[in-house]
Amino acid sequence: MKKNDVMDQLVSEIETGKIRTLGIYGHGASGKSTFAQELYQALDSTTVNLLETDPYITSDRHLVVPKQAPNQKMTACLPVAHELASLQRDILALQRGMDILTIEEPWKASEVLSGAKPILVVEGMSVGFLPKELFDKTICFYTDEETELKWRLARDTSVRNRDASFILASHQMRREQYLHYYKGTESKADILVKQSEDKFEVKRT
Repeated sequence: MKKNDVMDQLVSEIETGKIRTLGIYGHGASGKSTFAQELYQALDSTTVNLLETDPYITSDRHLVVPKQAPNQKMTACLPVAHELASLQRDILALQRGMDILTIEEPWKASEVLSGAKPILVVEGMSVGFLPKELFDKTICFYTDEETELKWRLARDTSVRNRDASFILASHQMRREQYLHYYKGTESKADILVKQSEDKFEVKRT
């Protein structure tokens, strides 16, 4: 399947009511946010909420460093780095028809998501750690190390105003924590996609 085929399939299942809540996840800089935005643009915005989960990653990660590695920087590949209870509460609120106020980020203002909209797309790493029963379907993305670093550099320096030297210095640690803590979440996804600069490969449907 090509990218357009996957996109068309999801749009069709959403528009026909087969999917009411879709989860999109994957490790950092795997292309999931770009895919989620493209899917959102292909749907009727008056019926769909897009809930991004990055704000539910705690900024106080130094408080939850694993005991076996006290000097290790905590990345979002570990479940303890996520405010999962708060995220699940907000997903359930939207599913039950209640409005929520999203959490402000330095690069994105807070906004109200309307519980009157019947479709919910939840995008971000946190989705991989949530109960699968919250979603009608999930799609997970991953990429190779070289592509991840290139995409992370492009995004974090331009959108998140981060220093390129820090990204380069922390890249290997991020990749190791992905392999150790996060890669296992990929087996839960209904659709698994490997992306790189020039390829979109569906590994499982």
